Amino acid sequence: FEPPVNNPAPAGLYKIGHDPDRQNQAETSTSLGATYVRKGFQQGSHTSDTIVASYIGRPNTSDDYNRTLEMLAELYNAKIGYENEVTEVRSYFEKRKKLHYLALQPDAIISANIKNSKVARVYGIHMHEKLKDAGEKYIKRWLLTVRNIDEHGNQILNLNTIYDIGLLEELIQYNRKGNFDRVMAFLILMMFVEDEDARKKTDNNNDELKQIFTNFANNLFKYAI
Repeated sequence: FEPPVNNPAPAGLYKIGHDPDRQNQAETSTSLGATYVRKGFQQGSHTSDTIVASYIGRPNTSDDYNRTLEMLAELYNAKIGYENEVTEVRSYFEKRKKLHYLALQPDAIISANIKNSKVARVYGIHMHEKLKDAGEKYIKRWLLTVRNIDEHGNQILNLNTIYDIGLLEELIQYNRKGNFDRVMAFLILMMFVEDEDARKKTDNNNDELKQIFTNFANNLFKYAI
């Protein structure tokens, strides 16, 4: 829907959410691989915080899909957040010596939603039911976020920026029992976006505390003199 803003794209501007297809399931399975690329916030851009690319399909082999996933990661210079229950993704990128394109698990989100989580630091995310609860809330909040007002005074929501018709249809029909690959890829994407936001807030709070202690120490030293 929109190419990267530069070549190479700025590191960290784009993120990828990926729900792998289950190639090891029966051939009659309707599972599809689903991938979405989200553009983050860029000063002066009207297309910040939007889905800029998608790829949905079930090629003959998982490597065929992962090759497209790799090219998307290279094109947008983006890390891939994915459901790590399907091990073929890591195996492919490890074989290609490109593990740096895989996002580490979103620890901040996991810790906030699962008490006493002891999962080791790994690539991707395993979708616990409590994480699905959180992910659904993240999706709802993102969809209903007001981003602008049109010339008639109507609110323009994030959901109005989605060009992927299949995703819109799945969002309308979504429930926990059905097979909604596009929604799951989007949910995984939102998990990693929220994790980054949580980390930034923590970093900002730490910076503020450091500044407070620095000012206190400087004043103490001044008065001591």
